[in-house]
Amino acid sequence: MDLARIRHDLHEIPEIGFNEFKTQAYIMSFLDRLSVSYEKVAGTGILAKWKKVEGPFVLFRADMDALPVFEETDAPFKSAHEGFMHACGHDVHMTILIGLIERIVTSDLNRNFLFLFQPAEEGGGGATKCLPKLEQYEITEAWALHVNDEFPEGSVYTRAGVLFASAFEVDCTFEGRSAHVAFYKQGRDAIEGAMDFLQRVYSVDRGDSVLRFGLIQGGRVRNVVADSCTLSGTVRTKAFELSEEAIMELEELGIEVATKRGLKFSQEIGSKYPQVHVDRNLYDKLCALVDVNPVEMKYVGEDFGVIAMKYPSVLFWLGTGRGEQHGLHNSRFLPADSVIEKGVEVFWKVANS
Repeated sequence: MDLARIRHDLHEIPEIGFNEFKTQAYIMSFLDRLSVSYEKVAGTGILAKWKKVEGPFVLFRADMDALPVFEETDAPFKSAHEGFMHACGHDVHMTILIGLIERIVTSDLNRNFLFLFQPAEEGGGGATKCLPKLEQYEITEAWALHVNDEFPEGSVYTRAGVLFASAFEVDCTFEGRSAHVAFYKQGRDAIEGAMDFLQRVYSVDRGDSVLRFGLIQGGRVRNVVADSCTLSGTVRTKAFELSEEAIMELEELGIEVATKRGLKFSQEIGSKYPQVHVDRNLYDKLCALVDVNPVEMKYVGEDFGVIAMKYPSVLFWLGTGRGEQHGLHNSRFLPADSVIEKGVEVFWKVANS
């Protein structure tokens, strides 16, 4: 198979969570060609199976979804879906998994594997929706990787214990009363309440946690006091329980600010990702197979944590760096095709061990 061509094709059709219909159909066409059995999972996902013996399965997972980002690369295979882009490298992840499947089939490897192409990693809880199907199998190990141009191309970085943070999505809404700005005292300014709230949130030293808001939406007209303002953000901690505590503290603060200003406060929680925990025994196994570099925990979120909470798991960074660094979710993030075979090789060594 021409893995570079597969990656290019996938990069051209980025789709956001639970809308990966073209991506799903494209991957299924290769599974058909390889005569690998599969079933749809979580709507737009795929769970492929390779069963050769009696006994449990080893799971390999790749995420499928893209981001609402306008691509700013000069690649001849740049996104054909304007306003969407594989800016987190999921096109590379899927291609690596396809390459692994091809190698296992070609070698007729006498072991049992599951291959999960998971939708909606970036939001929507895709891993959670895949669990009911995974629970039908006995799974002893789960493996995943994530590209990152912070590290040299082909390098492997991970650690035993918590690798990625627990990540909660949160929307905090203040509701007030509109009025003409000339008579602003007759209103209840939701934006002013949200500003007070935000300043108080950011004034606290949170130590080993991160709480930031990346989106603020409030008001309708420039000369009318806003009757509603919503702050959308994320909470990142080292443990699911700590994220829950932070969310409760956030709600208490919101109610306090709203009460003082005659406003109403409400809070909605979106996706709730547990921390990604790397199993010590599997970490040692990986270290025996490839050169593994140590790395500190990062406050990125990954819903592979849902799988890692249920099965002994490893997620590792696969370096794509070639000097210039853009970072994940950047409109210019574009790993080289050459990293694909390096990712396949790491997974292949794991599959053979």
